Amino acid sequence: MNDIKERVVSLLMSKKLSVNRASKMFGIPQRTLNRQVNEDGKIGMELLYAIMDYFPEISPAWLLLGEGEMLRDEMAALPNVPFYSDLPVSAGVRDAYNPAAEKPTGYISLPSQRAECYFPVVGTSMEPEIHEGDIVGVVRVDSLNEISPGSIYLILTNDSRMIKQCYPDNENDGVMWCVSPNYPSFPINKCDITALYRVVNRIVTYY
Repeated sequence: MNDIKERVVSLLMSKKLSVNRASKMFGIPQRTLNRQVNEDGKIGMELLYAIMDYFPEISPAWLLLGEGEMLRDEMAALPNVPFYSDLPVSAGVRDAYNPAAEKPTGYISLPSQRAECYFPVVGTSMEPEIHEGDIVGVVRVDSLNEISPGSIYLILTNDSRMIKQCYPDNENDGVMWCVSPNYPSFPINKCDITALYRVVNRIVTYY
């Protein structure tokens, strides 16, 4: 069962939840939920988070990735990694924020995860590698000189937050290039970067 929509439908059936009842339980408009579950709409992050919040016995690894069984193994101690559903990162450019000052909206527990925190993605400039609606897990990079050319990073400046492939500038050590398939490449001064995170996990929410 590789499709996240199939897993959501299977879960609702196992809980004997109609779209109407699930809509009231999760606080999601019935029309929106029906479009996501029964029509051609993609499964929204609000629905996934509501499921994990209301049904802690459901394995996030199964729900999000299709790994393992539907019910969580209570003997497995999985780390709770903060998930900021209200702070999407942009495949274009978005206003900056201070992670240390923000309160997570929830937590994601996945086996063998390396991420320090998770964020939803908006924008399409990183497609087809990362799609709008995906959730990315990131880890902090201690030095701007340690970037791996071609890897994807979450870049924070005083004015913006964005995910891009990063490349060093061969002629200027104080500059690196931000590259994406569907957005013009541009240079950024390293001195303008307030924090850099490498994308190490990607949760696909729509197939």
